[in-house]
Amino acid sequence: MHFECTRDSLLEQIQIVQKAVSARSTLPILTGILFNIKDNKLVLSSTDLEMSIRCELDVTGKSSGSIVIPARLISDVLRNLPESIVKFNSDTSNNQIILQCEKSNFNIKVLPPEDFPKIPELEEGSLLKVDRKEFVEAIKQIIKAVSRDETRPVLTGVLININEGKLKMVATDSYRLAIKEINAKTGRDEKLRAVVPARALDEIIKVIPQEEGEVKIRLTENQIAFNFNNTTMISRLIEGEFPKYQQLLPENYQIRIDLEKDVMAGAAKRVALLALNNSPIKVNIGDRKIKISAETSEVGEAAEEIDVNEKMEQMTIAFNPQYFIDGLMSVKGEKFIFEAIGPLNPALIRSQEEEDFIYLVMPVRIGA
Repeated sequence: MHFECTRDSLLEQIQIVQKAVSARSTLPILTGILFNIKDNKLVLSSTDLEMSIRCELDVTGKSSGSIVIPARLISDVLRNLPESIVKFNSDTSNNQIILQCEKSNFNIKVLPPEDFPKIPELEEGSLLKVDRKEFVEAIKQIIKAVSRDETRPVLTGVLININEGKLKMVATDSYRLAIKEINAKTGRDEKLRAVVPARALDEIIKVIPQEEGEVKIRLTENQIAFNFNNTTMISRLIEGEFPKYQQLLPENYQIRIDLEKDVMAGAAKRVALLALNNSPIKVNIGDRKIKISAETSEVGEAAEEIDVNEKMEQMTIAFNPQYFIDGLMSVKGEKFIFEAIGPLNPALIRSQEEEDFIYLVMPVRIGA
C-alpha cells in the first residue's frame, strides 16, 4: 500500500474519524483507524461498535491495500509534522507503515485489517435530505434538553419524526422539553420515527462544514446514517418507547408576555449566581413588572426587576436556574414569548421569529 497527500488534508479527515474511535475498548483493533485504498481514493474508517465514521480523501501515487493504524498515535505524529507532503508505504513483512515527510521518518506498527469490524453501507432504507445549516441549528437548539441518565436510555436520545415533508426533533430529560421542526425532502410521502443517540448528533455539529449544502439522512430499522461532503456517520438507534410528550403541551395559558431575550437572560444569569445548592430561581410576575430572585441561606440573595408594558395577574413560578437559562438561550431572535398557567404547571418559552421551536420547562415546587 502506497499513497501521498498533504499533511493538512489527511489530518483534517483523521480528526473527524477519530471521534468514533473507542477510548476504553478492550479490543485493540477498535483503537485504530482503517486506511483503505478504494476506487482510487483513500477511505478512512473508525468504529466503537455503536457509532461509525467513514471519510474519503483524494490522494496521489496510490496503490491498493489496507492497514489499521493506532488513531491517537497517527494523529499526534501528523499534528507535529511540517505542513508538507506526507508519504505512506506499508511494509507487510514487518506489519508496519513507513511515513515520510520532508526529513522526518517514522516506522509505525500496524494492526491486521482483517480484524477490523465491517462498517455498514446502509444502501437500503428511507432517504431524506435537509439543509445543512438548518439541521445543525436545530440540533443546537434541542440538544441541551437530552437526559444524561443512562438508566433511562431512550431519554439519552433525540426523537426524529418525519411526516409530510417535515423533520421534527424532540428531546426531554423529564424536567424540560425541546421541540424543533425543519423542512425535509423525502423520496415519497412516508411517516418515520426513530430515537437517535444524542452523542451522534453532538458529534455531527462538531465536524459538519459550516457552509451551504445538504445532509442526506438514511434510516433503516435499527441504524441511521448521515452523509455530507465525503463523510458518512452511522449510528445505531435507541430501542424503546419515547415518552408521549404531546400531552405535556398546555392548550391554554393564564399569562402570556412578550419579552426582550437579552434582558431576561442577562437578569437570570446574574441572579442565578446566588442560586446555589439546588436553590431555584423565582420569577415573580406582577403589575407591569417581573422580579427575578434567588436565595441561598449561607451565601446571600439577589433580585432584579424588569419593566413590562402589560398589566398581568400576580404569579410566582420557580425554576431550575440552568434549565430556565438554557431555554432562553435556545430561542432565536431578539424577543421571546413566555406562557404560564400556574406555579405548578409547566411554562413555555417560544420565539417570536420562529413558530417551529418550543421549549417547555417544569416548575420547582417552593414553600409558601
